[in-house]
Amino acid sequence: MIKHADLRNSNYKDDIRYTVQIHRMILGLIGVWPILERSWHRKRLMKRFLNCVCCFLLSFNLIPWVLYMLLIMDTFKARLKMFGAFCFYTMVSFMYCSLIYQEDRIRECLRHIEEDWRNVKDVNDRKIMLDKAKTGRIILITATLFLFTSGFTYRLIQPIARGNIVVNENLTIRPLVQGNYYIFFDPQQSPAYEIVFSVQCMAGVVIYIITASVCGVTALLTMHVCGQLEMLISWLENLASDNQLWKDHVATRRLATFIVHHVRIRKFLHQIQDIVGEMCFIEIIGCTLILCLLGYYVITGWERNDAISTLTYAIMLVSFTFNIFILCYIGEILNTQGDKLSTTCCTVDWYCLPSKRARYLIFVIAMAKYPTKIRASKFMDLSFSSFSAVVRTAMAYLNLLRTVTV
Repeated sequence: MIKHADLRNSNYKDDIRYTVQIHRMILGLIGVWPILERSWHRKRLMKRFLNCVCCFLLSFNLIPWVLYMLLIMDTFKARLKMFGAFCFYTMVSFMYCSLIYQEDRIRECLRHIEEDWRNVKDVNDRKIMLDKAKTGRIILITATLFLFTSGFTYRLIQPIARGNIVVNENLTIRPLVQGNYYIFFDPQQSPAYEIVFSVQCMAGVVIYIITASVCGVTALLTMHVCGQLEMLISWLENLASDNQLWKDHVATRRLATFIVHHVRIRKFLHQIQDIVGEMCFIEIIGCTLILCLLGYYVITGWERNDAISTLTYAIMLVSFTFNIFILCYIGEILNTQGDKLSTTCCTVDWYCLPSKRARYLIFVIAMAKYPTKIRASKFMDLSFSSFSAVVRTAMAYLNLLRTVTV
């Protein structure tokens, strides 16, 4: 509820810092956090350097893997075992390019968020926004922990646990993070082995940060919209409880403020859709295939009594399932908040308002009827029903794959 039009949030800098602190740190590591300051030449050079480093690590990770899969592996099942990682690495590369491409739009959204924080005029509104900012931080931290736990189980624990492999009683193959084909050097010779192993681990860090960043950007922007919608609900619930609203000019000003802010939220939601729609589409499609393949790897590892492989792929299966769930959970929160606003618009005590001003609620109700959703491109909405559809599709592909490979 707005009390004084001339008030501003004196703590907005601290609030903004709290809202974007974790996101700025995570996205800054891969050079995709937008620079908002005017004197930014040095930071811009650092961002471009980080972009080049990340592109090199992604290429170093993907290209030798593809060469190994196509040139060294000569059976369908061997290539199938590598195809899951190929899908994941390709998906991450596309998402990173999309993050770089969307940098200007993300910057505009951050300025929008900063302006909203600066214009907070009520203690209750500030509390609502802080609660949603906290939710966005928790989502990013949780997604990052899951990805790094599963990723480094695959990249560190599994190779170390398997140890060296002796071939023909005189050739020892030291374990690498993954099978690769390097045309110009032998990765088993020192110091090439140590360098390759270290670079592969660094590439893993970049890969998991990029994947977590998609969840982070989606959570940051969507949770802000949810906070703004909850503020509107609070304004509506208090709209007819103030005796001052019997004065026509007060009612007009309050309703005008509500409508203008609602239009602002709808425009911001369109900006969010333009940013995260493509990335969510890539992740949903890629993770559907990856879930299918990970399920296949778990089953085949169990059949071979390979405990290390089974446990590793099972952890990764849980992680990727959770990653899709997080995106769908964010979309479900936004959809629920929009439905709550629509219901509140229809059930507000409109009869307590001046009769002429109560008519303006018709426009408010009509605008609130439009759904507030995040879509994975134009493919599907992000919601719990979409999550169940993804899991069912992955399991259907898994059954088909098992039938073909038996």
